[in-house]
Amino acid sequence: MAKLLDRISLVIIGSGASLFYYYLEKSMASNQSLGSFVTIALILIISLFTQLLINNINRSRQALSESNETLELKVIERTKELRESEIKYRTIFENSGAATLIIEKDMTISLANSVFVSFSGFSRGEIEFKKSFVDFLDEKSHRTILDGDGFLCIDKNLECKLIDKKLDQKDILITIAPIPGTDRSVASLTDISELKEAERQISHQAFHDTLTNLPNRSLFMEHLNMAIKRGKRRQDYHFAVLYLDIDRFKLVNDSLGHIVGDNLLTAFADRIQGSLRDIDTLARLGGDEFAILLEDIEEGNYGSMVAERLQEDLKRPFVVNGEEVYAPASFGVVDNTQDYGLPEDIIRDADSAMYHAKEKGRAQFKVFDKKLHEKALHLLQRETDLRKAIHKKEFVTHYQPIVSLKSRSIVGFEALIRWNHPQLGLIHPDSFISIAEETGLIIPITRLMVEEACHDLISWHERVKHIQKLTMNVNISSRHFLQPSLLKDIKEVLNKIDLPPDHLKLEITETALMEDVEDTVLLVQRMRDYGLQIVIDDFGTGYSSLSYLQRLPIDTLKVDRSFVSRIRNTPDGNRNIVEAIVSLAHRLDMIVVAEGVETLEQYTILLDMNCQFGQGYLFSKPLTKSKVDELIEETLSYSQKNPGQYYPLTSVLSN
Repeated sequence: MAKLLDRISLVIIGSGASLFYYYLEKSMASNQSLGSFVTIALILIISLFTQLLINNINRSRQALSESNETLELKVIERTKELRESEIKYRTIFENSGAATLIIEKDMTISLANSVFVSFSGFSRGEIEFKKSFVDFLDEKSHRTILDGDGFLCIDKNLECKLIDKKLDQKDILITIAPIPGTDRSVASLTDISELKEAERQISHQAFHDTLTNLPNRSLFMEHLNMAIKRGKRRQDYHFAVLYLDIDRFKLVNDSLGHIVGDNLLTAFADRIQGSLRDIDTLARLGGDEFAILLEDIEEGNYGSMVAERLQEDLKRPFVVNGEEVYAPASFGVVDNTQDYGLPEDIIRDADSAMYHAKEKGRAQFKVFDKKLHEKALHLLQRETDLRKAIHKKEFVTHYQPIVSLKSRSIVGFEALIRWNHPQLGLIHPDSFISIAEETGLIIPITRLMVEEACHDLISWHERVKHIQKLTMNVNISSRHFLQPSLLKDIKEVLNKIDLPPDHLKLEITETALMEDVEDTVLLVQRMRDYGLQIVIDDFGTGYSSLSYLQRLPIDTLKVDRSFVSRIRNTPDGNRNIVEAIVSLAHRLDMIVVAEGVETLEQYTILLDMNCQFGQGYLFSKPLTKSKVDELIEETLSYSQKNPGQYYPLTSVLSN
């Protein structure tokens, strides 16, 4: 259309120009006035400018049309892109895997994806623009997601409780982010119920015993710490602590098996728990050890009363796997807890009191007092000093001669350890051996003593071997006896100093020998095969089975000094007992050594019984190495003056 108008305009302008030329010639030929000419010229100029204007308008219209077409195309493309983007983001919104919401400024939910719809139990129509976000949260969660001004907490991971249509609660993790350029926010919700349940289970396992489901040591210490703090805040608040363990529980495990042992622990815990109040805490600290926290009690001896009552309850047997099992327990009680600041100190003192209850004979309770604490500190200091003594080799060995009762000559020595304490001086074994056995330090101490005693023996034996063979008796504790390394350690010592094994005798108490008979038989046989000699020490003071005693390849039996000291030829004497022991030993092809021979009467009676050897103050007290050196020299001198005769110790004493 615009092109047609342009052509018509050009025709008009051309026609006008032709007419103008025509009239101009005619006017000039007829000498007419120029007015008409000017008029026509003006009309022509106006037409020309009009045409130019029309042309510009047409061109502008054409450009505008083209621009509109381009704009329409861009709008179509942009609309398509927006539609595709909306589909894309709605697809992401719907299929993000997390429950997602669009939340308006007033907390109304304007959009919810299908995950949240399924999550909440409501339909989409019940949610969008009808429910507020906070309608789905519990009261505590309201405070979690809103800041001090009542606005949503942005860009934070918040743990909350979501309430669904059935009013069930789920643990959720919420992340809220603002939508740029709007007053709306997007919230992403993740169900962490399984994770929180797993955390609760892990937490429960971390603070509870898996066998009995009781609080463990960590949780008990936390309860005890809170009780201490309450006691500091409230003068009327009192509590007590009981520490207990089952007497001889190891015997149950060893005889009936660990499954029965575990079942017994569970039944034991149930019975104790059933005798306590709801506010009291029973915990299993490990093994067969338990602790009880008695809270909010009256000041006094309430803890002792509970311990006494529980011990009565434990007198009844437990029926475990069809077996009747008795499980008495020893209790340590801390009644006066006001002065404590740390839970560890209370447990320490309750444990110490329990230990002393066991020392009194088991199935008893002991209330802690300061004397027990002082004793515990003394034992701790003694243990520390013992460890230093091993490192510094502060131990010395004394030797008591063992003599032939017939000739009264020396046949060997018993090595007796002494501790040369730098501050306390010479300490006898009665004061430290029990501590060494409890701590396991007896093993390195015995190693030091065996090496020193064997080294001294070889030097003495080399000097008198043409007169008399000498042997060395060394005491082995029950703790050390069944250690797998015992025989290996002894072999290393003897090989190191080149001492034949038949010169060494190991003294072991009958109680230690009977502790694990089957293993003992095998171990003693291995020792005998190597060449060592085995001596039963303190015979008659412990418990031994004659059938097992007959199976053991024992060389020597030592009659305890408690029997020898009372041996007399009077009606009230116990000659018959000693005589029975000597006779039993001879029937089992054992050598007999009498300990603690102090009088000539004892010596005469023992000799009459055909007891071969003895040791005691009648012959010699324990001697230092230097004194034994002198005794060996006297033996050599006597032998030179009296060829073929032995050196009699009793004659020396009488002189």
